[in-house]
Amino acid sequence: MSSQLFPNGGWDVHHHIFEPERFPYDPNRHLTPPPASTKKYNDFKKSLGLSHSVLTHGLSYGADSRCLNAFTSDLGRNVTRGIAVIDPETTIPAELQKMHNNGIRGIRVNIYRYGAMHDLELQKATLSAHARALSGHFTGWSMAFTHTHPEFWAELKPVIERDVVSRGIRLVTDHFALLKGASMLPEECEGDLTRQQGFQAVLGLVRAGHLFVKISGPYRVSTQAPDFEDLRPLVRVLFDANPQQLLWGSDW
Repeated sequence: MSSQLFPNGGWDVHHHIFEPERFPYDPNRHLTPPPASTKKYNDFKKSLGLSHSVLTHGLSYGADSRCLNAFTSDLGRNVTRGIAVIDPETTIPAELQKMHNNGIRGIRVNIYRYGAMHDLELQKATLSAHARALSGHFTGWSMAFTHTHPEFWAELKPVIERDVVSRGIRLVTDHFALLKGASMLPEECEGDLTRQQGFQAVLGLVRAGHLFVKISGPYRVSTQAPDFEDLRPLVRVLFDANPQQLLWGSDW
C-alpha cells in the first residue's frame, strides 16, 4: 500500500517559490518570507505523490513576473501552471499573451498594494480594475484574491457578479474564504459557523458556481492544529453547496 497521499497523482493549486538570492524581493513588500526553492518543493510534491501544481506568485515579488516565468520553467511547464500578479493600469495584452505562452493561467490581486486590505470600497475598485484588465483577452483565466474581512463578502457579492463573473473570469478566493472554524468563531456565533458574517454570501456564490474556494491555509482559520478537526463541518457545507467549486492547495 502506498504511503503517498495522492498515489495516482493530483493537483496542488496553491504553493509558492521564494529564491531571494536569485530574484530579490520587492522593496515595498509587506512580508519577507524565508527561501523556499524549486528543489525543495519538488521533494515535497514527490513525497505526497502529486503530479501537477499551480505556482502562485508570491506577493513579496510585487508585480514582477520574471521570477514566476523562471520558476514555472524550472518546475516543468508540462506539469506546472502559474498565477501572476499584474498592474491593471499598465499591463498590455501582449504581456498577457507572453504570460499565457509561459504557462500562466490567471492572476492574483494584491490587495495589500492598493491599501485595500481593510477598505471595502477600495477592494471593490481593485477587483473591478483587475477584471477589466483581463476582460476579452483570455477566456477561462482565473482571478484570485485573499482578504481578512469575511464581513465584506455580502457587499462584494454584487460587484463580483457584475464586474467579474459577467466577464467570464473564474474568481478564486484563498484559505477557506477566511471563514472560521469553531475554534475561532466570534462569541456571538454561539458555535454555529453558519452565523458568522459573510458565510451566506460565500455560500451563495459557491452554490451558483461563481466562486472557487481553496481548501488551504487551515492555520489561518482554526487553532486546532495539526488536524484542524473543527474545519470538517465548514468543508462539508461548502462541498454540499457545490463540490465543483472547491480546490485544494498545500500553501507550501
